[in-house]
Parts: sequence; C-alpha cells; structure tokens
Amino acid sequence: MMGKHEEELARELQRRGMSRRDVLRIGLRMGLGAASMGLLLAACGQTASEPAKDAATDGEAAAEPASESIFDITAGDTGAWPKSAIAEPGDKIEISVGHTWDAVFFERQLQFDKLFMQRHPNITVKAENTPWGEYRQKYTAAAAGNAMPDILYTQFSWAQETIRSGLYIALDDYIAKEKDFNLGDFTKPSLVSYQYDGKLWGIPYDEGPGNLYYNKDLFDAAGEAYPDDSWDLEKLKAVAIKMTKGEGPDKIFGLGELPSPGDSLMAPNYLFPFGAQYLSEPKEDECLINKPEAVTAMEWWEELRAKGAVPSPADLQNVAWPAFQFGKIAMTLQGSWATPPIQAGSKFKWDIAKWPKGPKVHATFSAGSAYMITRDSKNVDAAWLYLNEYISTAGQTYMWASTGRGSPSRLSAWPAYLGSKFAPAGAKNVEEAMSQGIGTHDILDQPTGPRVTQAAGPIWDLVVAGQKSVKDALDEIFAAVDPIIAENRM
Repeated sequence: MMGKHEEELARELQRRGMSRRDVLRIGLRMGLGAASMGLLLAACGQTASEPAKDAATDGEAAAEPASESIFDITAGDTGAWPKSAIAEPGDKIEISVGHTWDAVFFERQLQFDKLFMQRHPNITVKAENTPWGEYRQKYTAAAAGNAMPDILYTQFSWAQETIRSGLYIALDDYIAKEKDFNLGDFTKPSLVSYQYDGKLWGIPYDEGPGNLYYNKDLFDAAGEAYPDDSWDLEKLKAVAIKMTKGEGPDKIFGLGELPSPGDSLMAPNYLFPFGAQYLSEPKEDECLINKPEAVTAMEWWEELRAKGAVPSPADLQNVAWPAFQFGKIAMTLQGSWATPPIQAGSKFKWDIAKWPKGPKVHATFSAGSAYMITRDSKNVDAAWLYLNEYISTAGQTYMWASTGRGSPSRLSAWPAYLGSKFAPAGAKNVEEAMSQGIGTHDILDQPTGPRVTQAAGPIWDLVVAGQKSVKDALDEIFAAVDPIIAENRM
C-alpha cells in the first residue's frame, strides 16, 4: 500500500524540478532497496517493474480524495469575495481545472469549488486531480491534442518553458478590468516565473522560503538550544555533527540533506552564503559552479557527509522515509508546504526557524507555483471569474492561509496564515524570511533549467558515492551545462 510519506517525497523531488524519470533514476542511484523503490515509484504512479513513460497514462489519473476533510467548509471563508467586471455566463457551462494536490488538500479544493458554484450557479467546476508524478506527462499529452483543461496548475520550474510554448493566454487585459485586483499585493518574487515578453501569463498562489524544520524532542534530549536568529551556518554544522549518533535503523542524523547541482533550488541556501553561484541570475547564461568560491562552498558542505551527519545512500535503505517525520533527523530544509504532512506524520514536537546566515550572505530559496488559463479554454471569461476569486485575498485566505499550508503570494493573506491554528509556532519566520529579503527567487527557472539539473545530477552522484572529488565533478558539470545554457546568451 502506498504511504503518504513516499508520496510526499515524490512531490518534493518534483517540486525541485525533477521529473518522474528523474525520481526513478535518483532512487536507483541512491541504492534504495526493492521495497523502498516500489513505494517511491508507487507515489509517482508506477510499479517497481514498470519503466518510466514518456507520454501520459491513459484514462483519468486522479488522486484518491480523502473520505473526510480535516477542514470545516466554512472555516476561513471571510465572505469578502471580489466583484468582477466580467459578466456571469447566461447559460449553464462547465470549466475544468487541473490540480495535483495530496488527498487531504484536494478535499479542501472541493470545498472551495462547492462554495464557488453556490456563488455562480451557472458555472459547474470539474476538478481534475492528478498524482504529482504523472502530472506533467498527462498535460503535455493533452496540450499536444489541444485538450487541456480551462485552468492549469504550473510550477516555477517549468513555467517559462510552457509559457514560451504557447500553452496559455496572457492575463493582463483581464487584470486591467478588475479595479480591486491589485498586482501590488503580490510579493515581488512570486510573479517572476510567470512573466514573459512584458506580459503576465499566470497568477501565483504561493511563494515561500526554505525554512529550517527541527525536531524539538531530539534537541531537548541532546541538551541543545533551539535554532534562532543568532545561528549561522557554522553553528548549524557543529550542532548537526553533535546530534548525529547511533548506527543502522536507530541512527539519528543531524541534517537531512546536502546540496546537489541536480536541484534547481540549490544556490540560495548552499552557495550564496559563501559568495558563490550556480548560474548567473536572472538570465542563467553563465555557469559559475566551478569557480573557486563555489568549489570551497561545496567542499564545506561535503564535510558533513564525511562526518556521517546526513543519510548516505546505504543509510536510506535502513531508514523509513521521509526520515524527519519518523524522528530520525534533527534538522531539515523545507518550504512551508511541508507542514501538513509533517503535522500528520510526526509523533514528536517540532517547529521551524529561519535558515541560518552564511559568512557573506543570509539567503534561502524562495519558490512557488501558479494557475494559468490555457489556450484550449472554451470558456475563458468563466475561467477568469474562477481564477480571480481563487487567488484573491479571500481565496488565498480560504485555501492556503487558514489551512496552515502557508506562503500565500498575496501580502494581504499573510495575517490569516500567521493566525491559523494549523500553522507552526514559528510561522513568523516564514513571513520574516520574505519581508526581510532573505528569501530569493534566484533559482533555476529559465527553460533550460530542467536540462541543466538533469545533466548535473548524475555527475554529482559520483561525489556522493565517493568516486569523484568535488573539484573534478564541478569541472565536469561546467562542461556539461555550458553548452545547454548557450541559448540563454542569444
């Protein structure tokens, strides 16, 4: 039976710009056992013996909804829904919306849709919920057949690629008609990935920073003070090493992960603090990964691997995953979107802090996703009526703030998130990372990004396996990546 933890791992790998094929490849390279691989592939919509596919699977690949929502349908409904300049349809119509929510949050989605249809009786909303690992393949095939839904979820990592492929309509004309839309209410990083050619092609629903999640019970047992704003990366490293103890399935690791050039989110947390970069931003037209400062930074992080403070490929065969939820990791880097599964799966006290500052820069990644109206929509006005409410202040409060999922793209929705009973005690650190400029959207979101990470990942795996030095690997990554990003110099 597929576990929610394996599904969350697959979702997190994909959020970091990795396809289903990448998830399969990574699992194999990490040396996962057959049982663990089977669960991971199941979370991506496959069986262990099934090869990765290049096209969408046949039929509707909808995730199974939870039988009962943990959220009350009226909770978080402020009633302050925007009045649109676009007229209601005169006849009964249907719009379809492509999502990729976990089962629990999909129930919240259905609650929103029910209330929306009550407010707009001539519009029927068909929610398509597809498992994360199948999502891109399914809708790539739909796009090829001119059969995309009216509205489609789009993540930062593939937004520019699909925008430039002509899959969506620009939304500027609709926005201009809505006197209360207020683009200035959106955090600046949230809009970056969805702008092209002077136009806005999607409306972001979230944009949030990487945070330091920590296991309070493990800190208490070790007699360590909880992470706070005084922490720097040297402190993080020292505490991670100190809190690593035990062997085999009972081993406790100080830190959950280390940087990999196969990760589109790597640079802000692991390179920027040392004055290094992966690619030049925002054009991503120069590879800087083998510069001396980048080599020094990556060697600094690899010292944690040498100390056994992070899980090795061999360790992952013995540790239930994701290990933080099972109490096997003291600290991990995650976005606020990790909160619901951690709340559901953990049996210990935990909280979040800001990612620690480095010797030169205090930075963490800032990333998010959006919804777009597709070129295939037959009811564009109705799709806009839906999107306008869905990502309004009232909509973000209902969907992302009141539920504790967090990182809403609208500034006006943050107070509801900070006050939500589902948000962690340290939720203010999420908001402060954004408002204080710690969170940066200087992540790989050019159309070349997926090809860059796919080329770099296998090379870096040789470092993880102890078969290649950091310097040699970064030189090889430069040689592999530079031809890819040459198109960004044109």
